[in-house]
This record gives sequence, structure tokens and C-alpha cells, in this order.
Amino acid sequence: MNLSSTPYSDAAREELLALWSAALPLDAVTLDTLETRVLLDENFDPETFLLARSNGELVGFVLGIHAKRMPLGDADPAGDRCWITALGIRPGHDVRAIGTFLLTEAEKRLKALGKHECRVAGYPPGYFTPGIDLRTYGPYLELFQANGYTVFHEALSMDSSIALFTVPEKTVQIEQKLKGDGIDIRFYHRNDLVRFMEFLEKSMPSDWVRVERRNLRKIVEGGFHPEQVVLVTKGDEIIGYCQFEGSHFGPFGVSDAYQGRGIGTVLLARTLERMRQEGHHDAWVMWTDDLAAKVYGKFGFKETRRFALLKKAF
Repeated sequence: MNLSSTPYSDAAREELLALWSAALPLDAVTLDTLETRVLLDENFDPETFLLARSNGELVGFVLGIHAKRMPLGDADPAGDRCWITALGIRPGHDVRAIGTFLLTEAEKRLKALGKHECRVAGYPPGYFTPGIDLRTYGPYLELFQANGYTVFHEALSMDSSIALFTVPEKTVQIEQKLKGDGIDIRFYHRNDLVRFMEFLEKSMPSDWVRVERRNLRKIVEGGFHPEQVVLVTKGDEIIGYCQFEGSHFGPFGVSDAYQGRGIGTVLLARTLERMRQEGHHDAWVMWTDDLAAKVYGKFGFKETRRFALLKKAF
């Protein structure tokens, strides 16, 4: 097979979108998504977004990302990580051969930039999925493993119908007990802003801080509202939070010192209640683990997809 690779160019975007849809049917992207999540990402680099052709036909692509312009905090502490956020091969073509060709070329370019570890899919500012879908994309998982990538974790996405959701009495009792201990669960107020950001920066992953900073800016513009964030407070201290965007639930988290007291259960329930009140019939979470899934399961969430998270040292 005569293969060649070139960096992404806008002249290929329609051809690329058609291939992406065919190769990754559960994760196809629109032109709007391509522009907002890829081409306008601060770290976009066309030199690591490679298109493979055979006899002039587009047969595959690989999207490599690195911290070109924007540092990624605790997601890239030494500045030597990179990510493959998407890879697709035209159906009917050799996934192993074309995929290996693309990975080899992408890795060569990323190594030349001083990167020493590559992770699959979970680039914090713009991942499409947490990893490789174990049920749907088996040949892609085999491709990465054949090229030296190892699975280091599994993640799952979950969905729940909330059209008839009400907060269970047992959860109300937990909430009352917490209130007796001085712990309140309430909506975000705009005068919480500085303390909220201090809590996030101290207790949560840097990507969650970035997401919340973006959403709080939207409040000023009218594109987000305070009732989309539920806070946990103890006196003047913020110790936990949860948020939603449309039917997307999360992220949510509680300070380590206050875990194991049922706070997360109440946060989840009150957020789902607010989502139903706003007219959402369903709720979904893209990325969680088996431990947290037990809490989600109490409120009707069921596993929808399961992903392998992979990495490779150069």
C-alpha cells in the first residue's frame, strides 16, 4: 500500500468529516465541533494533525495534541506529555497498517517537540471520549496495543432517565443530618465567586477549574446561570460542588476531609432535581469510574459505554 501523510489543511475538511463519521460512527463530529473543539483550541497544531492518503484517497487521520500555547497544569506537570485524541481509518481498509503508519509519523513529530509520554483520548481541554470504546472499537484498541500502548485505567459513561426523579427520603435524611453538623447544600451565589475559585484551585483538577472559570464568565453573558451550580458549605468555607450543562451532569467533587459522609449523594440528588425542574428528561456523565458508578447507580444511572485509557512512554 502506497501511503503518504500531510498536515491538516482546511481544503480537506469536508472529506475529513465524512471519513471521521464513517470510521468512528459513535463519535462523529460536525463542522461546528471540528472548529470549536479542534481548530480553535489554543493548543491546536496542524503539524500533528495528520491525514493519510493512498493513491489520492483519504484513508485515515490522527489528531495529536500537545501544550503548544496553553500549559495544562496537573494534566501535564512536566510539560512532556502529548495526546492522540482521535484516530480513524476508512472502513474496508487495513486498520493495523494505516494506523501504524499514522501513529509512527505522529509520534516522530511529537518526540521532536520534547514529548516523552503519549496518552490516548483524554486531553483535558478537548477530549471526545475518555479512551478507546472497548465494545465498539476493538480493532483500534488492538492497533494501539500493537504499537506499545498499555491500558492503565478503565472509565465508563452512564445515562439515566430523570423525567420522574424525586429526591429519595433517605437522601433527605442524610441532608438533614449534614445540616445539623453545619453543612449546607445550596445554589451558587455570585458573591461566592472568589471563595469558590479558591476551593477549586486548592481541591480539584486544573481542568475542572478551567471549565468552571469558563462557565462563571458565561453568567455575565447570560449563557449560564447560578442555579446550574450546587455548592456545599460549612460556615464560610466551600467544601464541595456539582454542576450541569444541559443534560450533561458534572463534574462534581468534595474536599478530601469531608468525604465518606454522604455529601456526594446529596449533591448528586439535588443537582438531578434541578435538572428535572429545568425540563431535562435525561442526565448523562461522560467519564466516571467503577467506584463512583455505585453512587450514580443509586439514582438510576446505567453504564452506557466503557473505555480503555492507554499511554506509551517514548
